[in-house]
Amino acid sequence: MAMSEQERLYTPSEWSKRYGSDELCQQFFTFCAKVTGKVQKTIKCELDVPYGPTERAKYDIYGTDLPEDAPIFVFIHGGYWQEFSKDLTGFSVPLFVENKIKVITVGYDLCPNVKLGDIVAQIKSAVAQILKDAADSGSKYICIAGHSAGAHLAATLLHDDDWINSMTQQGYFGLLKGIVLIGGIYNIKPLVGTSYATALQLTDEEIKEWSLSTLDEAKNRHISGLKVIVTVGECDSPVFVNESREYAQKIIPIVDNVEYLLLRNDIDHFDIAEKLLDPNYHLAKLILKCLRPDTDTH
Repeated sequence: MAMSEQERLYTPSEWSKRYGSDELCQQFFTFCAKVTGKVQKTIKCELDVPYGPTERAKYDIYGTDLPEDAPIFVFIHGGYWQEFSKDLTGFSVPLFVENKIKVITVGYDLCPNVKLGDIVAQIKSAVAQILKDAADSGSKYICIAGHSAGAHLAATLLHDDDWINSMTQQGYFGLLKGIVLIGGIYNIKPLVGTSYATALQLTDEEIKEWSLSTLDEAKNRHISGLKVIVTVGECDSPVFVNESREYAQKIIPIVDNVEYLLLRNDIDHFDIAEKLLDPNYHLAKLILKCLRPDTDTH
């Protein structure tokens, strides 16, 4: 049976110029497993640090031999909120640890075992714990990146005034210097017409609450001291490219430092993240600059 156009638009692997859809997914999985296996053997780390009561509510810390006050790069994986794992995100580690930046890869429960709102709550709990520990250890620079569904999860932080106020009152929010949203999806309503909706089991209320690009924002909301980079590859799905552009425009009135970045040179939904291994990669340089503003990364 042929894939519907709606399904194809929400299947990023269909749009790459490197491989066919199935081969691309397999290549990405193999790459992630290989890199993560290597970094866990070669970089000093603490695995499976719990931040919540469930089996997947854990994160891994890489660069545990770096100074206590080292900057911290937090990475949230994708997988349509229903697959993938922190145990496959080692590609976010080597370049940053090499630059004396700790890396934390965050795990979370997956649909249909939990609801989307449960995952959002987990991410906020994880980041709150990371910020508290960072404050206790003297770190002053934290950047959070999310890829694909992970970008959506990272973006939810920007729309929760209660969470922001709580972090601000405790003196933690100011440590957060950047949020990098990579190949994200910000309107979940159109997923209802795709196979991805089966595991998500979205209600009308959830669709309204977690479609970030269509939220009604209070006019007096303002987040300062934080840079948000919304980025997408030119060979991602046209829907993902449009959503990234629209979401960047959406948050400009809320966040005082927003950058939209379309990465060219045939970059797709997968190598946009894989290339974080490359010191010459533009996005990697931007993240390094956010975390080490006094360092020349050119």
